[in-house]
Amino acid sequence: MADARPDRRNAPRNDDPELRGRRAEPRAQLQLPASVEALDGNNSVSLLDVSRTGARLEAYALPAVGKDVVLKCGAIDAFGTVVWSVSGRCGVQFDEPVDVQDLKALRAVAVAIERSGMTPEELQATADWANGLAR
Repeated sequence: MADARPDRRNAPRNDDPELRGRRAEPRAQLQLPASVEALDGNNSVSLLDVSRTGARLEAYALPAVGKDVVLKCGAIDAFGTVVWSVSGRCGVQFDEPVDVQDLKALRAVAVAIERSGMTPEELQATADWANGLAR
């Protein structure tokens, strides 16, 4: 796994050097099971946060930095590239912005799951089945 650049939060942004450490789009904090498809296979992941332009994922095995992937979670099938990876977490930058309505739907699902009392294992098994990763 490649390490993230330690200075990336303080690095000047091309469009506005004064926005150091700030994201271009707000992120929704959530924890949902998802899958990442790459040319070398599919992985079950946890979606930790998501915005219109990217997402942060967590898993035991993640695609390497620079790999093209498809993130699948709920109604979202987002093409993107892994831009950083550290200690079982990675960031994906989407090729095209995700629709705001899809993000709202994901957040609603996350709230419903939280209220349902499902364990993380039950949730992951359900997502794996829905994404065709169950065995």
